[in-house]
Amino acid sequence: MAFSACSHRVNQEDAVHRSSRIRKGSFVLGSAIALVVALPGTALADPPKALPGNAEALEQTFQPAYDYDTDGCYPTPAIGPDGTLNGGLNPSGAPGGQCRDAPDLDNTNGYARSKCNNGWCAVMYGLYFEKDQASVGGHRHDWEHVVVWVQNNQAQYVSTSAHGGFTTYGRDQVRWDGNHPKIVYHKDGLSTHAFRLANTNDEPPENHYGSWQFPTLVGWNGYPAGLRDKLSQANFGSANFGLKDGNFAAHLQKAKPSGIPFDPNA
Repeated sequence: MAFSACSHRVNQEDAVHRSSRIRKGSFVLGSAIALVVALPGTALADPPKALPGNAEALEQTFQPAYDYDTDGCYPTPAIGPDGTLNGGLNPSGAPGGQCRDAPDLDNTNGYARSKCNNGWCAVMYGLYFEKDQASVGGHRHDWEHVVVWVQNNQAQYVSTSAHGGFTTYGRDQVRWDGNHPKIVYHKDGLSTHAFRLANTNDEPPENHYGSWQFPTLVGWNGYPAGLRDKLSQANFGSANFGLKDGNFAAHLQKAKPSGIPFDPNA
C-alpha cells in the first residue's frame, strides 16, 4: 500500500527549550542572585527530553490529533535520548496537578506501531502520562492507545482505549482533521483517565495552545539504538505499553472491528 507522508513531521528534530519544573516547596535566597532551592523531598524531576521524530509515512499519515481535558495530565516522554525512563508521579493532589505545564506540549512524544495483512492495516498509537488519578485513588504512570484501521489508503475505523479495553467506531462517527482522528484524553467520571472521540463541544481544544496537538512521533523502527528494548522492558506498574511485543497482538485483538479479515497474530 502507498501512503502519503506528513513531511513536515517526519524525521524532525524536536527543538525543545523548556525551563525546569520545580513543582513544590521552592524558595528564593539572596538579593543579588536569585538562588532557587528546593525543599528536601518536595522537588520532582523534570520529564526526560523527547526523542527526535522518526516515523514511517503510514504512521504519520493517520496520527491522531489530540487534546487533553483540564482534569488530567499532558503526555510526556516515556524515555529520553540517554535512556532515562520517566519515573512518573504519585497520584496525589489535583488530577492534573504537577503534570499539566504548558512547556510539556513542546517536549513530548507519541509512539506508533503498525501491522498490515488481508487488505487492512492497523496503526496503533500510544501516549504516556505521568499519573492516572481518579476521584479516589489512581496509580503512577498511564498508557493510553488509539488504533486506526486503514483499508485502501483510507481510515475506516478508530478504536480508543479505556480501562484496559477498547471501543471501536466507524469513520462516520469520528471528527477528523484531514486524515487525523480527533481524540481527547479525559477523566471518565469518578474513574481514571481514558481516550474518547472528540465531539462538538471540544472546539476549541482546552490545552494551553488552544489547538489540536501532534506529539513528536516515534515509529516502531524509529528509536535510537537500544531505546526501544529498554522502553519495552520497563515496568510501568498498572499501566501497559501496548506497542511492545508482549502486548501488541492482544491489544489489536481487543480493538479489532467485528467482521474484518485482519489477523492480529499474523
